[in-house]
Amino acid sequence: MNPSHWLEAAEQLVDEDRRGAPRQVNLRCAVSMTYYALFHRLANSTADAFAGGTRQKDWSWTRAYRGIDHRQIRDQCRSKRIPCSFSPRIRRCAIELAAMQVHRHRADYDPEARFSKAEAIKHIENARNVLTGIEAGNPAEKRALAIHVLFKERSA
Repeated sequence: MNPSHWLEAAEQLVDEDRRGAPRQVNLRCAVSMTYYALFHRLANSTADAFAGGTRQKDWSWTRAYRGIDHRQIRDQCRSKRIPCSFSPRIRRCAIELAAMQVHRHRADYDPEARFSKAEAIKHIENARNVLTGIEAGNPAEKRALAIHVLFKERSA
């Protein structure tokens, strides 16, 4: 799945041609999609890091792609858990990924949550910046982020 397509779909929901403000359901879906764009970018990077970025996707690539757990992302990408050895760009991407998951949960599960068009646009722009940051990372950085997200650190 192309992460940019998730953001394009989110933009379409926000910019829907109709009178007045966009519907809350559209804004909620747009905010939720911003997280999924980042999630699928991370899943792609993880699968490429572990199974190779070949055009021919096989079962090992798919298994690595599907091996990422949303709860694991949240737990591992909180700022205090990100290794200091990560570049500032990758650290920021990880922190933003965890933050976007919180926004997705609000959009998907909180019946009292309300979003403005400006908020949804801000989330889309933020997600686009995070995608750019991840894509700008070198293979070693992407692999380190994948390992960080996939594997829990065990205490000695």
